Amino acid sequence: MLNANLRTFIDYFKTFAHDHPDLKFFCFGSVEKGISFARSLPEFDYPMLWLEEPVINTLDNTVAQINDRFIVGISCLIIAPLDDNEAQIDAYGMAYQIITDLQAKLRKDRRAGTIDVEFEGQKKYPVSQLWADGHFGFRLEFGLDMNINATIYG
Repeated sequence: MLNANLRTFIDYFKTFAHDHPDLKFFCFGSVEKGISFARSLPEFDYPMLWLEEPVINTLDNTVAQINDRFIVGISCLIIAPLDDNEAQIDAYGMAYQIITDLQAKLRKDRRAGTIDVEFEGQKKYPVSQLWADGHFGFRLEFGLDMNINATIYG
């Protein structure tokens, strides 16, 4: 199981984004940081994967394992013209597939013992059109446990 620290957490998803053939950009940060920050970078392109800052709860099994549960929100965003419904549907479809590819990686890594992730209750939400100008896609929300024994007992 991965040891808990923020860099390891970010790098796990950054590596997925880098290795995925359709993704062209990865960003980590708060919603307040916004898409304008990502767009300002010279390497920015779509489709992009946006990992939000996690909410972290500590879990103790009272035996020997103490984990931090990272409550994760990650979105795949694709731009599509606001007047082209077919392009919007295609963008939603591609984003859905990329998010599902991420779930496949999470499942594979869980079976290998690399990570401990919840699958029951994972939620995929369409990206809100209220804040995202021409962005279409899906946001995945789930819990991921990372071990903090080295920090607690170290």
